[in-house]
Amino acid sequence: MSTVIAQIKWALDLQTMKLVKADRAQHRPGKGRYRCLDERCASDLTVARSKQGRQHFKHFRNSHAEGCVFHDMSKGVHQAAQRVLATQFSEALRRRTPMPLMRFRTMEGDVTVLPFIAAQEVVMEWVCPETGRRIDVALLDAFGKPVLLIEVWHTHAVDIEKRRDLSPYWWIEVEASEVPNSSEVLTVRSHDNLPEQLSQQWEQFELFERGD
Repeated sequence: MSTVIAQIKWALDLQTMKLVKADRAQHRPGKGRYRCLDERCASDLTVARSKQGRQHFKHFRNSHAEGCVFHDMSKGVHQAAQRVLATQFSEALRRRTPMPLMRFRTMEGDVTVLPFIAAQEVVMEWVCPETGRRIDVALLDAFGKPVLLIEVWHTHAVDIEKRRDLSPYWWIEVEASEVPNSSEVLTVRSHDNLPEQLSQQWEQFELFERGD
């Protein structure tokens, strides 16, 4: 029998209509304050503390949230990561939350970059019209063309074939298990076709891809 995940880090604050991280949320709020980020669930969330005193969101008892991607991360970690990424970037494009930082592993150590992304909308399960390749999260411009593609690695990493299909686009790959707890700083495990605005800054650190 599945159990509700104990560490939901983000929710929508219905008073401000902005995303809020659990450590900044009101402790034990009543119903109607915080909402689950899974749009298919959209249930009220409450705030509780772990034994270590750290706050996290969770569904109210008897909320019937079994279908929520956050209900059992062992079964829904990929979908939960997609949902968090799509929401985080959507809110950032609306200037209601900061744009997620991107952390790259380099020979000189970790390098964290604040990207400039001129997109208009965020789409989950975007399909490339040329190859039919399905992408986990896509940031699109006003004409529906991809500005940045995000692949979420859970069981299958970006392989040679997918890399070839992604070659016309700017893309990054992140690890699913890391996203729900650290979506404000994304550790990039693989990438290609760096944006012109950032390529000079990134290339000076001699970025290289991590081996599996």
